[in-house]
Amino acid sequence: MISFRRFLEEERRGHAHYVDIDDTLMHTTAKIGVKDPSGQTVKRLSNSEYNTHRLPAGHTYDYSEFKNAEKFDKESKPIPSMINRVNKIQSNIDKHPGSKVHLLTARADFDNKDKFLDTFRKQGMDMNKIHVHRVGNIPGSASPAEKKASVISDHIKKHGYKKVTMYDDSKSNLQALLNMKNEHPDVHFTAFHVDPSGNMKHYKGE
Repeated sequence: MISFRRFLEEERRGHAHYVDIDDTLMHTTAKIGVKDPSGQTVKRLSNSEYNTHRLPAGHTYDYSEFKNAEKFDKESKPIPSMINRVNKIQSNIDKHPGSKVHLLTARADFDNKDKFLDTFRKQGMDMNKIHVHRVGNIPGSASPAEKKASVISDHIKKHGYKKVTMYDDSKSNLQALLNMKNEHPDVHFTAFHVDPSGNMKHYKGE
């Protein structure tokens, strides 16, 4: 694997970086409720459980904790190595117009946008340059991994990215990225699996 220093040196126009939030950039505490047809909560999912969960027929998700910006700001614990990495990438990208850092989360809109963004600003992240894409806003029964891949595919078509790198704690999300190679044969895809301590490992797929 190339060193991070060399990786930054090889940064070029048209490179999109997609960084997950929960358990990749921040350790968070919010849970997603699963409600049965009667409206009773029958299960509460962690972020990692939600990434691979399939909703039973007639059931619905309760995202109330996932939308709580105060809870996110107060309880989230930054993962220093990943925060530092994103800040270094953004600093380097400032020299390469056309490249971009995106935060890509399974969450939907928060109840207080400014409070949510302030959580990242406290870590030195320039949120005027980094956009947060919330795939929880996308309707339908597709999995978070499928929705993330859809967002990335749309960006490739719109912005002409030639290189896409993804950082995520979920291998399902990373696999969905690598599965896009046939759809976008001219794009170079790279996936990094992030463990709970913030260490990265090149993910080559199953």
